[in-house]
Amino acid sequence: MIAAGWLMAGLIGMLVLGVSAGIALGASSLGYFGLTRGLLEIPYEIITQRLVGTINSFTLLAIPLFLFVGHLMNESGATTRLFGFANAMVGHWRGGLAQVNVLASMLFAGMSGSGTADAAGLGAIEVKAMREANYDDKTTIGVTVGSALIGPIIPPSIAAILYAVLAEVSPADVLLAGAIPGVLMAVGLMILVAFLARRRKLPSEPFPGMRALWQSFRESFWALLTPVILIGGILAGFFTATESAAIAALWATVVAVFIYRSVGLAALGRVFWRSAYDSTVIMFILACSGLFGWILTRARLPQGIADTIAGLTTDPTLVMALMIAFLLVIGCFMAVAVSINILTPILVPIAISVGIDPVHFGVIMIMVLVIGEATPPFGMVLFVMTRIANVPFDLVVRACLPFLATIFLVVVAVWFMPQLALWLPGVAR
Repeated sequence: MIAAGWLMAGLIGMLVLGVSAGIALGASSLGYFGLTRGLLEIPYEIITQRLVGTINSFTLLAIPLFLFVGHLMNESGATTRLFGFANAMVGHWRGGLAQVNVLASMLFAGMSGSGTADAAGLGAIEVKAMREANYDDKTTIGVTVGSALIGPIIPPSIAAILYAVLAEVSPADVLLAGAIPGVLMAVGLMILVAFLARRRKLPSEPFPGMRALWQSFRESFWALLTPVILIGGILAGFFTATESAAIAALWATVVAVFIYRSVGLAALGRVFWRSAYDSTVIMFILACSGLFGWILTRARLPQGIADTIAGLTTDPTLVMALMIAFLLVIGCFMAVAVSINILTPILVPIAISVGIDPVHFGVIMIMVLVIGEATPPFGMVLFVMTRIANVPFDLVVRACLPFLATIFLVVVAVWFMPQLALWLPGVAR
């Protein structure tokens, strides 16, 4: 246990100093073996087996495929089409383009699986449109940051795939479990926008008419089919979560190259390159976290933490409250993927030991960590928005606070009503 404590301390120290997550995980794991066995007795064969074994998984094929779909949809101009369709649908509501912002992000979430991708791709369009319509920066930036956080919740979700692999639960269950909570996040944000529209006197646009609505629907129809094919196929049992990712990637290619004809060979090559690069980074972190988690398990650190919590309380509500509070703090300092890789092997056994469903806990864990994407000091969505909107970092932080509070209320609702997460996976079984 003492060596495991030094292992955690070394990891946290390197992360604080800015060392990349994969290197920090790998280096601290090597340091553990050096401390317990000696520098000349580090078992490199075992280390290699654990590294390769962690990522030798059919399920993980979904990650590069989902990344490819998100990058390709951004490259093809599908984001602009989705924004146009959302504008035709709800641009005339109270709050106008702020409502459009949330709806468009929810639709794009069914293709990207990443909050950062939403903020960088669709967010740039949303900020430009809202500024041109004379929306104040506080509203523009706040709603754009808040809506971007829907991306990692609604399937496809890279965070859900990572959690499923590490927690050894069904990837399809975790993916589907995020659908209703993701929609509830969008509904909550749209209610908040309607409230702010009265207080801040936000503008709205006239209804463009049924002809314009139909036209925008036709233009975005093929892109909108992507999440329908993905979720519908899993629900109907036609294919697994990984197979759905392959189908979605094939469909996105057909839409971008042959239907929209907006992506040529050069652009397709850029999409492949970005997807491969991002996949490599994620897989390296995952491989090193697998080794790290294996060491923690052998050192019985998760069991020690579980015993400590059990000494305080075995009430599932209190245990969940403690873990949510812990995750809120951790989310301020680490990216979602890194946090899931490090903490899933530690927290899931604790959740199971007090009777919390691991799929339900997975959705809660992802939602809470996603809030950290928009909290200082290391929230990636905050940095992306600072760059896109060209505004001070502190303005971005202040602007998104009401939207983060709304998302947290949705987390609480899903916490106390588990069927919001578990109903859809149950239907698919």
